[in-house]
Amino acid sequence: MTAPKLENWKFWIVKPAAGTNQIKNPQFSGPEYVTGWTASGAGVTIASHPDDARRGAYSLKVNTANNVPSAAVYQGLTVVDDLDFTFSCDVKGVAGQSMIITIRNSGFEVKAQTVFTATGYWQRVEVTHTAAESVSNYVVTVERLAVASTAVYYVDGAQFEQASKATTFIEGYLSGCRWTGAARNSSSERSAFNGLGGELIDISTYAKIISVQGLGNGQWNQVMTKMTSGGDMYQTHIRKSRNFSMVLAYSGDNQGDLQANRKVIIDALRPDYLFGAAEERRVIRYQGFAANGDEATQPVDIVCVPQPSHQDTPSMPVFQKDILSFTIPSGLLQGAYNEGKELDLYANFPAEHIVKRDPQGNWCKWNGAAYESLLNGADDGNGLNERVDCMAEGPDGKIYVGGSFVNAGGIPEADYLVRWNPVSGAWEKVIAGINYDVLCMTFDAKGDLYVGGAFTNVGSTAINRICKITDLYGTPTENTLGTGTNNNVYDIAVASNGDIYAAGSFTSAGGVANTIKVAKWNGTTWSALATGLSSDVSALAFAQNGNLYIGGNFGNADGTYGDYLCYWNGTAFVRVGTVELGNTVTCIAFDDFGKLFVGGYFTNAGGVANADYIACWNGASWESLGTGLNDVPTAIVYKSGKVYAGGVFTAAGGLTLTDRMAVWSNGAWQPLDINLPGDLMVLSFLPASDGSLYVGGDFSTVYETPDVNAFTGVVALNLNVASASANTYPVIQVHGPGTLKAITNYSTGKTIAFDGLTLNAGEWINLFFDPLNLKFQGGWSGRGNLMRYIVPGSDYGDFYLKPGNNLISLFYPDSDPDLGSGAFIQWNPQFWGLDGALL
Repeated sequence: MTAPKLENWKFWIVKPAAGTNQIKNPQFSGPEYVTGWTASGAGVTIASHPDDARRGAYSLKVNTANNVPSAAVYQGLTVVDDLDFTFSCDVKGVAGQSMIITIRNSGFEVKAQTVFTATGYWQRVEVTHTAAESVSNYVVTVERLAVASTAVYYVDGAQFEQASKATTFIEGYLSGCRWTGAARNSSSERSAFNGLGGELIDISTYAKIISVQGLGNGQWNQVMTKMTSGGDMYQTHIRKSRNFSMVLAYSGDNQGDLQANRKVIIDALRPDYLFGAAEERRVIRYQGFAANGDEATQPVDIVCVPQPSHQDTPSMPVFQKDILSFTIPSGLLQGAYNEGKELDLYANFPAEHIVKRDPQGNWCKWNGAAYESLLNGADDGNGLNERVDCMAEGPDGKIYVGGSFVNAGGIPEADYLVRWNPVSGAWEKVIAGINYDVLCMTFDAKGDLYVGGAFTNVGSTAINRICKITDLYGTPTENTLGTGTNNNVYDIAVASNGDIYAAGSFTSAGGVANTIKVAKWNGTTWSALATGLSSDVSALAFAQNGNLYIGGNFGNADGTYGDYLCYWNGTAFVRVGTVELGNTVTCIAFDDFGKLFVGGYFTNAGGVANADYIACWNGASWESLGTGLNDVPTAIVYKSGKVYAGGVFTAAGGLTLTDRMAVWSNGAWQPLDINLPGDLMVLSFLPASDGSLYVGGDFSTVYETPDVNAFTGVVALNLNVASASANTYPVIQVHGPGTLKAITNYSTGKTIAFDGLTLNAGEWINLFFDPLNLKFQGGWSGRGNLMRYIVPGSDYGDFYLKPGNNLISLFYPDSDPDLGSGAFIQWNPQFWGLDGALL
């Protein structure tokens, strides 16, 4: 279908004016949807539907009947004798079909009507009637005339107001408007002092528009930084306010005519219309049309501040050119309409010991009949059949996984060690013959894989608990590290010079004296670190200066101090800080700035209150991470400013979790948007280079009831801010029952986490993210201030939609659409210039 050709355009001044829209839910959104509307015509039905909309996420969908006049009807409207009333609405019908909107009395007698031909695109149509009675039972209808077709049509933005012509759209949530009663179940009022809405003054009625300057591409400042080697380095841009102007030509039979026309324009822009109002911006509306008057562009509102103009009276009696000038504070233009989408609430899927979140935010996929894991192998196992202990990413992006599983992906001999190919979406065998658990792994700079654990055989070779696997992309080959160790290896670290350090419960590595719990392999032989350590070592990590940090269950690492945590400086063990940790360390990790994150059984690390079970060593002192955890973490991983922690804990920083894992980000704990099955521990994280996140552990649907499946949000993959060319800020409504945990835009990396926000059946909340109108409000006064439910560190002040695709996930456990649960998102498109607003 070809869009109408842009051949003409119009500009209007929006003159502030009070108004009331009697239609109670003019955008057909929840929870009221189509309340007040009925269908007319044998076989005709209506419903609120997210298929297509112009004013948000929903519109009124009319399912027509063949050769039957098919109408949507709204009743109970009030008219007053001798006053004008106008009905207007957006209609999207089948191109070429005849349609009609009418105002009728209670006996359905037509009082006024407008007949039009649908274009296949949205059209704003209106009809006006001068009442000859005062009653409260008038009716408006939108109708497709009888035709041999059952094609649907849509209605949106319905408005019935006391006016001689349609004004800008009135809806209780719009700026400067309010509901007169219950939200979306009462009429809406617009203030007389709202600069963003009112009467539409067609400039061309009073003057010819000669030219318009300044509404093309917007202006910005480019941020450039001088480089030491010369030249500039591009960083980003800062959008600027801009000016635009309109050159007008007035004409008339005499100077009185000129001044009368000028007066209309001047009066429409008078600043005293908004005296004392909080909203002092004004609107110039633009829209393009085809030669026959059909809409050829979307309507665009230019929110601006008028500048002094028309300061001199005409010097000629019948003609004058003058200029209107304006400043656009944001530099952007906005759609005089909304886009939107209904959001999916949740997905359940089997999750066996390992799950993956892809870069788009999906934890699962739809197979045509049900949701399944993104790691579903050939045996439809939705993961692996036993515990996952460790993971590492290979140089080619394949994900290596170790644990206690066998026959991974249904592959014989893919036991204890396997790799996931994210390109083919399949499990691959690495090497056959591993006979017991793989507990740790790491790659060296050559791409060789070191694995440690409880095994005593790899391939066809007797190998005790630590092994190097070479030629991973040809014929993988096992290599011994001497005679290995005499007990389990729990962690492996590779030094910058290629030396391999192993730690665990062993008391001997290669039979070398004093290789107790920790030892070094230089490629040829094992050697001791001093006289070893007194008890098991769980974790190793290299600092930026080359020191090897060591965590575990040992005490007196240096002979006197160094309980549970120490570092090896190449010569001796050294304590960390001056106050010992009080209990076992289970996991450690460094961030990019040299801070060390430590997890374990301790509380008040270094004497610091709230440094419980997890703490940060900044190089000089201990720091708490909020109020810490309520139980032990078994895995800590740092990636891109975030610290991932997993284990057996159920709360982080006082935040009640849906699972045994959390993320430290922006100085606060936040949940991950998935509820894993059961209550067994998380043992491993892997943030991959492609933006995916892998989580492994003991969790499974097999052993846990009634929580038999993982539970997560569903990403809105087709949420497309298609018409916009600049960032915009959405409105999201959520209605209960359910527990809102998080809203995430995976395309921008922004997320808002909630704690304790359980909505009751019939309860709803609105979240407005526009920084100029930032507010969270609920429909139930007993809920109180919604801000108290937002987790610190959330991006609620900068949660936006970018042009193009936005991958939004709503994590909403306990929701049930059959009981009324639902959610939708809507936004005003923002444009750099008028050129982006075509249909």
